[in-house]
Amino acid sequence: MRRSIGRGLSQLLSEREEVQLMQVPLDQIRANPRQPRSIFDDESLAELTESVRRVGVLQPIVLRKIAEDRFEIVAGERRFRAAQRAELAAIPAVVRSASSQVSFEMALVENIQREDISPIDKAHAYRRLMDEFGLSQEEVAIRVGKTRSAVANTIRLLKLPQRIQDALILGTLTEAHGRALLSFSEPAVQLALFERILKTGMTVAALEALAKEAAPKGRKKRELDDPHWERIESGLRETLGAPVSLSRKGKGGRITIEFFSDDELTRILDAVGVQI
Repeated sequence: MRRSIGRGLSQLLSEREEVQLMQVPLDQIRANPRQPRSIFDDESLAELTESVRRVGVLQPIVLRKIAEDRFEIVAGERRFRAAQRAELAAIPAVVRSASSQVSFEMALVENIQREDISPIDKAHAYRRLMDEFGLSQEEVAIRVGKTRSAVANTIRLLKLPQRIQDALILGTLTEAHGRALLSFSEPAVQLALFERILKTGMTVAALEALAKEAAPKGRKKRELDDPHWERIESGLRETLGAPVSLSRKGKGGRITIEFFSDDELTRILDAVGVQI
C-alpha cells in the first residue's frame, strides 16, 4: 500500500489562516524560485494549454502574497504556464500568507503527489529542505510522507556523475538503476556500466548481481589491513573504467578485470596500450 504524503497540501493549507479566492492577473505572478521540478514536459503542457483554451483553469492555483499586487506560486505552476500560453489575462487562485519553507514544502508535496518530479529534482529538494531550513532526514521524511531510508537513498543519487544524474532527470535511466550504480564507488566504473545499461538494457537485477560479484569476499586479514590495497584497486578501476579486484596468492597474486562487451574490452585494451 502506498504511504500517504506527509501532511499533504490540504493540511499544509489548513494549518494557516483563512485564505482568499480571487482572479489574479498573470503579470502579477512569479514562479516559485524553489520549484523542485527542473523540467516541464512540453507535450503534456501543450495538452493542458489546449484544455485551458477550451474550458479555462478549473482548479485554482495557490499563491502567497509577497508584496502589494505581487504574488508567488506555491502550487500549480503547470496551470500558470498553460494560462500564459493560452494568453489568459488572469487566473483563479487561492491567495494566502505562507513562509518560504511552507511554500517550498507545498510545491514539493504537490509534485510528489502527482509523481511528476525526477528523482534528482526530488533529491535536490530534500537537500534544500535540510540545508536551508535545518531539517533532519527524519523531519523531511515526515513532511513528504516517505521513510527516512527512502529520503536518504534518494539524496545519495546526488553522488553519481553528472551525466548519470542528467539521465535520471530526463527519464532515460530509472531511479532503481541509479541506486544500483551507487554500489560501485568509482565514477569511471559507474559511467562504464551506465553505457552498458543504455546499449543493452541491462536490468537492475543483473546490475545488483554484478555488484555482489565485484564485492571483496574472503580476503585474508593481511590484505584487509594493507592501507595500499584499496588505493591500488581504486586507481585501477579509475584508470580502466571497469570493475577490478586484486587477490594475493603466495608472493604473487591475481588482478581480475571485468568487461561487458567487445567494445568495452577494446576500450580497456586501449587504456593499457595493447594494440590488436
